[in-house]
Amino acid sequence: MKAIQPLLLVLFAFGAALAGGCSRPSPAYDGTMQRTAPWDPDLVETMASLPVQENGRVKPLGSFAAFLLYAVHGRRDLKFTVGQGEGGRGEGGQGEGAQRVTLEPTEWLLDVWCYPDQAADYPLFRIENTGVLDALGIENAGQTLNFDYVTFREVGNPTTRARLEELADQYLAIDAKERDAVQEHVVQLYRQLRLYENVHLQLAALHTVFKVEGDELRTALGGETIRIGDMVRRSEPFRELVKSANRNLQDPKLGNMMAIFGELDELARHAALGLFPPAAGQETWNSIDAPMMTAFRGDTENGQAAMFLSLQDAIAADSQAAKATGLRQFHDAVVAAAKARGEYGAIDTETEYYRASWHYKALHWFIFGFLLAGVCWLVPKNRLLWWASFGVTSFALCLLCYDIYLRCVITGRPPITRLYDTFLFIAAFSVLTLLVVEWILPRRIALGLAPLAGALLIMLARMFEVSDGKDTLDPLVAVLDSNYWLATHVTMINTGYAAGLAASALALAWVFVRVTRIAHPSDALSKSLVRGVYGVSAFSLVFAVVGTIWGGVWANDSWGRFWGWDPKENGALMICLSQIAMVHARMSGMIRDFGTVMWAAFTGMVVMFSWFHTNLLGVGLHNYGFSSGLRDGVWTGYSVHLGFMTVGAIDVWLRPDPVRAAAAAAPLPAES
Repeated sequence: MKAIQPLLLVLFAFGAALAGGCSRPSPAYDGTMQRTAPWDPDLVETMASLPVQENGRVKPLGSFAAFLLYAVHGRRDLKFTVGQGEGGRGEGGQGEGAQRVTLEPTEWLLDVWCYPDQAADYPLFRIENTGVLDALGIENAGQTLNFDYVTFREVGNPTTRARLEELADQYLAIDAKERDAVQEHVVQLYRQLRLYENVHLQLAALHTVFKVEGDELRTALGGETIRIGDMVRRSEPFRELVKSANRNLQDPKLGNMMAIFGELDELARHAALGLFPPAAGQETWNSIDAPMMTAFRGDTENGQAAMFLSLQDAIAADSQAAKATGLRQFHDAVVAAAKARGEYGAIDTETEYYRASWHYKALHWFIFGFLLAGVCWLVPKNRLLWWASFGVTSFALCLLCYDIYLRCVITGRPPITRLYDTFLFIAAFSVLTLLVVEWILPRRIALGLAPLAGALLIMLARMFEVSDGKDTLDPLVAVLDSNYWLATHVTMINTGYAAGLAASALALAWVFVRVTRIAHPSDALSKSLVRGVYGVSAFSLVFAVVGTIWGGVWANDSWGRFWGWDPKENGALMICLSQIAMVHARMSGMIRDFGTVMWAAFTGMVVMFSWFHTNLLGVGLHNYGFSSGLRDGVWTGYSVHLGFMTVGAIDVWLRPDPVRAAAAAAPLPAES
C-alpha cells in the first residue's frame, strides 16, 4: 500500500502542473437545478451549528456565513424580488406578481453551495456609484435608490472580471488617501469578488462531472463520467490500476487521470474553509482535497472519507429532500468528530449568542428607557416614572453585560480583545457611570443620558461590524494574545475612556440646559451637573493614568521599551494631561463652572482621538480597525462637541449668569 502513495502524490502534482495555465476553473454546474421551495427551518438551524474552521478558529457555519455576507453584501440578510416584479435589482421590483424573498446567512450559504447557478443570479454586490457600473460596462438597471446591486454572474463573467482586475491593479498602486470615490469602490468590489469566489467555488469539485477516457480507467472508476465521490468509493480498484502502471505516468492505462487530478487541484485551490476535522495530533482542519487523498491512499480510520461522501451525496442529489438528508448526515459526522477532539464546546453557545443578539435587544430597551426619561422630564414630580426609566435602563444594561459575558465565554478572553469590543464595553460602563451619577444626584439629566449613550454606542458597534465585515470573535495576533494584559491594561484604559465620555456628555447637557434656559447656571440643576462632570472626570483620570502606565509596562514586556511616542500612547497621555490640568485648574480656582464643563467637553474630543482617530493615521503599532465609516463617525463626533462648545461660549458671552452679573454690579461696601 505504501509503495503506491508516492506515485499518487506525483500524479496529483503532475496533473496540477497541467492545469497551471488556467486562472480559474470552470466547474460543470447544472444550470437547470433550481431550489423552488424554502429550506426546512430545522435543517437551516442544524447547519448553522455545523463546526467549521476559519483563521485558526473553530466556529459555527452560521457565524462564518453571517460575516461573509456582511463583507460582500453589507447586510446580515439578503433581500430581493423574484417573479414578475419590475424596478431593478436588489430591493427594487415591486411590480404585480413580484415576490419578496429574504435569505438568512445560512440559507444563503446553502444556496451558494448546493445551487450555485441560482445563487450566481442573486443581487449581491452593492454599488453606490454609477461610475463603477460605467467603468465595468455593466448596464444600469434604473435603480431608483441611491445604490444598485449586481450579481456574481454579471461581475464574475470572464470579460467583466478581467476588466475589474485590471482596474483594481491600477487603483491599488494609488495611495488609499488619494483615490477618488469610483477608484476606492472598484478596489472594494474586487476584494469582495475575490472573497465570494472562494466560497462560491468551495464545493465546485463536488458539482463537477468528469469525463473518463481510457477503457481500463473507465473499468476502474466504473463509468464514462464520474464525480469525485465515485472516485472515492472506487478508490481500491483505482489504487490497483495506479500500482499496475509501475510509476509510468504516461501509461495508457491511466487514461486522462492526470488531467482529472489537475482540474481537481485547481478546484481545491478555492477550498480554504476547513470542513473536516483532521486526524489526531493535527490542529488545522482539512478542506475537500484531504479526504480525497486519504481515501485514495486507503486511510479511512479518521472517518473523513465517510464525511466526504455524505457531503458529495448532498451536493449531487437531484431533490432538495435528498440534499437535506445528506447535509444532516454530514453535520452529525462532523459534530461527532469535533466533540471527540474537544473543539465543539463553544459552538452551541456561539450559535445561540448570534441568534439571541442580546446587545440588539438591549438597544431597544435603551430606547424605551430614554422615552420614559423624556416623559419623566415632562412630569418631574412623578417618582414612579423615575423608577420606571431607571429600572428599564438598568435592565438593558444587564442584557448588554450578558452579551459581553457570553463573548468572554466563547473566546476564553477578557471583555476587550479588538476594536469592536470597545463599543460594547464602553457603552456598558458609560451607562453604569451615568446611572450612578443619577442615583447620587437625581436630577433626571443623567437618567436620560444613560440610555441615550447606550443606544448610540450599540448602533455604532453594529455599523462598525457591518463596515468592517470581519469576524469579531476571531483569534488575536500573537502580541495581543495575553489574557493578563487584556484584563488589566486594556480594561483600565477603556474604563477611563468610558468615564471620560460620560463626563463629556454631562458637560454637553450643561450647555443644553443653559442655552435653552431650562436652568440658570446658579440653579441647583446646573450645579449638580457641574459636580457630576467634575466627579466623573476625576474618576476617569484615575483609570486613565493607571491604564497608561500599565500599558507602558506591557510595551516593555512585549516590545522591550516602555514608551515609544506611538500615536495611541500619545492619545492616552493627552487624556491624562487634559484631565490633570482641569482638576488642577478647578481646585486652584482658575476655572469655575463654565471652564469645567468646556474643559470636560474638550477632553471628550481627546478621548475620541485616542480611542478612534489614532487608528486612522496609518502609522504606529496600534494602527488597526481603519474604515471610512469610522473616519466619518470620528469627524461627526468632533463636530457635535465643537458645535455645543461654540454655542455655549456665545451664550455665556451674550447672556452672562444673572446672579453673578448682579453681584458684579452691586456697589462695593464703604471703607470704615
